[in-house]
Amino acid sequence: MASTVVCPFVELDNEFPSVLFVLHHAPSGRYGCYCHDGVNGLAVFSHEGGALRFAEWIDLTGMVIHEVTFDEARDIAKGRPLPIVCMMLLDNLESPAIHYIR
Repeated sequence: MASTVVCPFVELDNEFPSVLFVLHHAPSGRYGCYCHDGVNGLAVFSHEGGALRFAEWIDLTGMVIHEVTFDEARDIAKGRPLPIVCMMLLDNLESPAIHYIR
């Protein structure tokens, strides 16, 4: 008799908000990104304040916070070159929610 192995996937129950905040530097076309445990992703936030605090760590003058939909953020992440492979909801930097886009 075969048995079923239960192997829950982490993050599947974490919903990303429908509205997110991203950091953008228009002159260079760069966006705020983050690396967590070797995974590189577009940094997204559920609140503008989180994006503002994250911007303080970036050594690039002129970063602007944009409010975008989940789908818009996903498209931005897809448009980033490798090694960006996901969106990272960084409301908790120690345990970001990850949505892979490739």
